[in-house]
Amino acid sequence: MYRIGICDDDDIFCTQLENYLEEYAKETEIKVETEIFLSGEDYLRYMEKNRSLDILFLDIKLSGMDGVSVGQKIRSDLTNETIQIVYVSAVQGYAMSLFQNRPMDFLMKPVQKEDVDKVMREYSRLFDGKKNFFEFHIGKTGYRVAADHIMYFQCDGKKIHIVTSDNNDREFYGSMKDVEKQIDMHTFCVIHKSFIVNINYVSEFRIDEVIMSIGVTLPISQPMRKKVRQRILEQNMRRGRN
Repeated sequence: MYRIGICDDDDIFCTQLENYLEEYAKETEIKVETEIFLSGEDYLRYMEKNRSLDILFLDIKLSGMDGVSVGQKIRSDLTNETIQIVYVSAVQGYAMSLFQNRPMDFLMKPVQKEDVDKVMREYSRLFDGKKNFFEFHIGKTGYRVAADHIMYFQCDGKKIHIVTSDNNDREFYGSMKDVEKQIDMHTFCVIHKSFIVNINYVSEFRIDEVIMSIGVTLPISQPMRKKVRQRILEQNMRRGRN
């Protein structure tokens, strides 16, 4: 699924662009989730509290904070390099001021459906098939960790510890429910209210615990034992076929 933002103070344009995206989604049989923001300030407030979008269609001449300033906040203040910015404008001549914000593309208004289709195809070409990432925030700074490097998540109160195979462990404030919304549950498995493990890093399974490839033993809660056992069996069967 692609998570896409449209930031423009013209609500008619926002609706039109959203329709183009919905048409593209139907034609290509992909899922698209859109969020509309009528000011740069609205988008930045959203970004501070929510997972980063994949693409942001960003008008340059916004009332209030302009699109160039919004892009600077995204890249510099929030240090987010994940979101792909597509600037839109009815005026040319912004190339140098946009360059520092590393946009993916620039579209001239009136934007046509084929323009949007081209952006979406290019995003798919560049990013589909790449590693999936788990994204999180520490303060206002966004981070991401390659999902296949994550061995397990551990919840400690309001903190989530990410234990990785490349010793790039991280810690952030959040909940396991937030983690579950983002990860691929074909790869990860909830074994306890405090632990979510990457099945690929489980070296040994017992009725009440798993032993990870680094030798760490993690508990399986009573209600989760049947489900975890089934997941481990399915994973072993897949490995046997490969």
